[in-house]
Amino acid sequence: MADINEDDGISPAPIEANRSKFKIFQEGEADPLDGDTSNFPEFNWEHVRSWVAIRHAFRYSKKQIEQLAAQDVVMLEKANGHRIYGSVEAGTLEAAKRIKQVNPKVKILFYLNAMCHYGDYAANKTWEEDWALRYTDTNELVKWRNRIISYDHRNVDFREWWIKRALDMTEHEEIDGVFIDGICKVGHRKYCPPDHAAAYIATANELRSRLQPGKLLIGNAVRAAQRGDCNLKHLKYLDGSYLEGWQQSKDTIRDTVELISVMGKQGRMVMLTSTPMGMDQKVTAEVKKTRSLEKRYDIVEEFIDFPLGIFLLGVEKWGYFTYHYGPPDASPQRLNVFDPTKFKKVTDKLGMPMGDYAIEDDYILSREFEHLKIRVDIEKQHAVFTPKDERDEL
Repeated sequence: MADINEDDGISPAPIEANRSKFKIFQEGEADPLDGDTSNFPEFNWEHVRSWVAIRHAFRYSKKQIEQLAAQDVVMLEKANGHRIYGSVEAGTLEAAKRIKQVNPKVKILFYLNAMCHYGDYAANKTWEEDWALRYTDTNELVKWRNRIISYDHRNVDFREWWIKRALDMTEHEEIDGVFIDGICKVGHRKYCPPDHAAAYIATANELRSRLQPGKLLIGNAVRAAQRGDCNLKHLKYLDGSYLEGWQQSKDTIRDTVELISVMGKQGRMVMLTSTPMGMDQKVTAEVKKTRSLEKRYDIVEEFIDFPLGIFLLGVEKWGYFTYHYGPPDASPQRLNVFDPTKFKKVTDKLGMPMGDYAIEDDYILSREFEHLKIRVDIEKQHAVFTPKDERDEL
């Protein structure tokens, strides 16, 4: 195996054979969304484009609003503002208005779970208990983590209630779209009957058909560890997908690079999320011990190279990256790291990609941009970033 730090002159291996592994559309199949990207965030290659998932049960500070306004996409998670404004819907809308006042170009998404019935939403006032999913053999309620009631998409009355929740929020000009979480749960073999995944698809397609023009529909769908097509089929109604859980093995990491590439080339948004990788117990203890948020940013910055390198290997237009430590909670008491624009490698010059990623040896991949070359060893979870002007001077 080649050493990642050697400039050994290995010619990139052809990657066309590998590129056929994942497909959104079969040969000759039309894109139901017609490749329409007119409602996507503005995009350029000046630096890595960023996104954030965030929640705050109370009210964001002025500084936090400014941080959120610096992103390309903000997904306002569940539990936003409900303790101040009375409901998640009201809290989400208030935060969206404040962010838009600072930067009207940010795309803001309302959180809606495909399967989990969370509290503190105003819409729950019209929720009917008969809409909950039950086990067919015992008639007992299906509960995620033994406590969260599950939705049953086979119920047409529930389906209308769920869709209307989304449409009521996207009526507001400050809400640019909907983020559907929990899509990987809709066909869970342990909890869901065999016909439930198809019922959810019917719900999702109806939401897509009724969604106001110019609004986005993003989901937590695509995942390298999922069987079959890694859930790419959901991109027939979604404008893009959040990617999580990709760090499970060298193969899921390798597949994630290709999924990022395929999604971008097919005109879908990619929203990769990552936490620090490679932190040992000593460093983790140091982060937890410090009560300085700035110091926490400094510590976790040392571990951004590998996940950012994986993202850059596959990224195409409309690819967005986030990097955080701790839950997506902006409560000041938690001191969570959530703003990717505070990291130098995110804001450094990037430039357009000079081509696709190259396979150099086994799990070593590389790629060049106008201002940067990256080389990533997936097995060692190690990445080397070489600015072009620095390399040219050597």
